[in-house]
Amino acid sequence: MMRDQPPRQTMSTGALPTRRSLHVSRRSVLTWAAALSVLTACAEPKSPSTTLPVQPRTRPLEHGVYLTEGPADEAALRAYEDLIGSSPQWILLFCDWTIAAPPLLELDATLAAGAVPVLTWEPWHAPHPGSPVAATDQSQFSLARILAGDHDNHIRTWGEALASWNRDVVLRFAHEMNGNWYPWGFGVQGNTPRQYVRAWHHVRSIFAAAGASSVRWCWAPNIPWAPDDTSDHASFEDFFPGPGAVDLLGIDGYNWASTNSGWTAPEELFGAGLKELRDLRGAHPIVVTETASSEGLEPWQSKAEWIRQLFDYLVNQPDVESAIWFHTDKEHNWQVDSSQEALAAYREAVASLRP
Repeated sequence: MMRDQPPRQTMSTGALPTRRSLHVSRRSVLTWAAALSVLTACAEPKSPSTTLPVQPRTRPLEHGVYLTEGPADEAALRAYEDLIGSSPQWILLFCDWTIAAPPLLELDATLAAGAVPVLTWEPWHAPHPGSPVAATDQSQFSLARILAGDHDNHIRTWGEALASWNRDVVLRFAHEMNGNWYPWGFGVQGNTPRQYVRAWHHVRSIFAAAGASSVRWCWAPNIPWAPDDTSDHASFEDFFPGPGAVDLLGIDGYNWASTNSGWTAPEELFGAGLKELRDLRGAHPIVVTETASSEGLEPWQSKAEWIRQLFDYLVNQPDVESAIWFHTDKEHNWQVDSSQEALAAYREAVASLRP
């Protein structure tokens, strides 16, 4: 979404005004237990959701990053590692649908660094600064057009390329679908949750037919709308394609600290969303796929303290595997080194995660 004035604490910062490049992190790539399921053209039937008990943490919380330069820029990655005193274990990448083929160079660089690549695949043409076309005006990328098969050749090309490449990648398709800032978002171009679920199955079925079995699918909504928000919105469950159609659950959330959003503590920011994810059927691992904080507007608003609170909170959420920090200067300076205090807190936090 293009959100120069973000409403309340509801929106993430996922939609860049310029195309985001790909990023990398260091770690042994996850062993994925879930196999691709047999896909159907429609959603799995809903049944009453039951929150499964959260099992004790069996591995340390991990950390990841989005770097503007991308993972193929080895110097930028090394500089970030030196900055935080640690190697990120997950790397977030972004590609819109104007990019003809998967960024295999970036994915290879990510895996070579020992990181898990999380490739955000966005069905739109990411606007550039000063673009006269609003992000939500791209009717060619509405869910109806995806379902009509307008983009099947592009989807198939990507599926076949990733099948041929045949290495592990997490694909985060059409994220933040519960927001209204992307062409695939709720209510934009008449989009409905049911259409989103059908589009998810449609895209995944094309990948399955192409033999892209090494792709792991990450379904990642934005944090829920604030309880007192009067906008029309829907629950996570309305958009959920079913436990057999996803391998990983993600969630995006930011502490904007703007006049519209206020200062939001990590537990307040993520608590309701994590509960909604757990209410969905299936014991899928969870990743905070995008997060960051701005510096506070008031003396009592400390980004450094927010960072400490974030990691303290997530360490005590055993089903959360990783938190990926959006390390860039965009609507706010989200970078971990926006102040010396913030950087010291981040270095301390990631150092504490080591087993």
